[in-house]
Amino acid sequence: MFKTAFQLAYKSLFRRATRTSMVVLMIALSLSGLLLLQGLYDGMVTHMINTTLRSDCGEISLYAKNYRLEQDLKYHIDDIPQLQKSLDQIKEIDTYAIRLSQQGLIATAHKSFQATLKGISLEQEKTFGQLDRFLFQGVFDFGKKDENALIGEILAKNLKVGLGSRLVFSAQDANGEINAISFRIGGILKTGNPLIDEETVLIPMKKMSNFLSLPDSATQIALRVYDPSSVKPLQKILQNRLKDLEVYRWDELYPLLIQMRQMMDLFNLISYIIVFIVAALGIFGVILVSILERMREFSVMLAIGASHTQIRLQVILEAFIMALFGYTLGSLLGWFFLIYTASIGIDLGYFEAGLQSFGLGSVLFADIHGYYFLEAFGAVVTASLLSSLWPLYLLKKIDPIRIIQGKML
Repeated sequence: MFKTAFQLAYKSLFRRATRTSMVVLMIALSLSGLLLLQGLYDGMVTHMINTTLRSDCGEISLYAKNYRLEQDLKYHIDDIPQLQKSLDQIKEIDTYAIRLSQQGLIATAHKSFQATLKGISLEQEKTFGQLDRFLFQGVFDFGKKDENALIGEILAKNLKVGLGSRLVFSAQDANGEINAISFRIGGILKTGNPLIDEETVLIPMKKMSNFLSLPDSATQIALRVYDPSSVKPLQKILQNRLKDLEVYRWDELYPLLIQMRQMMDLFNLISYIIVFIVAALGIFGVILVSILERMREFSVMLAIGASHTQIRLQVILEAFIMALFGYTLGSLLGWFFLIYTASIGIDLGYFEAGLQSFGLGSVLFADIHGYYFLEAFGAVVTASLLSSLWPLYLLKKIDPIRIIQGKML
C-alpha cells in the first residue's frame, strides 16, 4: 500500500511541476536564510565570548577579596611566585596571565581621559590569548628600555594620538600618593573588547610594579583551561585551595554575554517560527488546491474500493515529498552559505562603528553545527504534516457518488 501511495503522490506532484517547484523553492530559500542567520547569530556570540576570554578574563579569574567591589589597591594579590607554583600543579589549567591594574587619568598636551593602566607580560599574553594578533598598528613590543606602551584603538582616537605620541598617566599608588608616569605609544590594539579598546593602556609589569610600589603583586590572574567543561569543577578546587582569593568564572564576570546568547536563541526561535509558517502555508495551499481539483479522482478511487486511509496516506506523502525536496535544496544552499561565511565572512565595514560598540569586528563569521540541520528538518516536516490536516478533513467529508455525478457537497 505504501509503495502504491508513494508512486501516486510523486506522479501527482510532478503532474503540476510548476506549482510544486514554486513551493519547493519557497521552502528552500526560507530554510537556507534561516540556517545562515542561525550560523551568524551563533558566530557573533562566539566571537564576543572568545574575544573577551582572550583579551581579558579567561575562563576563570582570581582577585583579592573585595578588590572587584572597591577597586582599591590595598586589596591586591601578594606573593605571586608562590601562587604561580600552586597554579602550575593544577593539571586542568592550560596557561595564565598575571596583571596589575590601576585606574587614573591619561593625558596629552591637549586632552585627558579616565583610563586604566595595566601592567602585563607580553610573553604571557601571547600564550594566554594571542594578544599580538589584535595589533592594529605599530609593534607588539615595549622597546629595549620598556619605554613604550600599547593602547586601545578607540582610546587613541579619543586622545587624537598615534604611534610615537607621548602620554602621561597619573594615579594613586599603594601608599596613597599621586604619581605620574610617561611613555610613548609603540602599538595600537583593536581587540573588539570595549574595555580594552576604549580605556586601557598596557605597559611592562615591572614598570607598573615600580609605579604603584607593589612588587610581586597583582590585581588579577586570568586562567585558561584545557577543557571548557572543567571550568565549574576547577572553580571549586581553586576556592578550596585559595581561600584568601575570590574565584570568578567568565559568565559571572560578564553576564551580559550570557544574556546576548539567550537573546540570539530567541531570535533563532522567531526565525524558525517564520520559516515554519511560510512552509506550512505554501504546502497547505498546494495540497488544498490539489484536493479540490481532484475531488472526482479521489471519488472514483473510493468508489472502486480504495480506503480513506490509502488516500490520506497519499496526500500526506505529497506534503512530505514537497517538504523533503525543499529541505534538501535549502540545506544544500544553507550549507554553502555557512561554509562561505565561516571561512570568508561577511564584510560590514560600513557599520563598523556600531558593531564595535557591541564588541564585534567589521567582518562577521558564522558558526556551523549539525543540530542546525536537525532542527530545520523537524520544523519543515512538522509544517508539512500540520498543513495537510485541513485538506484531509475536507476530503473525509466527500460523498463519492455525488461527486461522480457532478454534484457539490
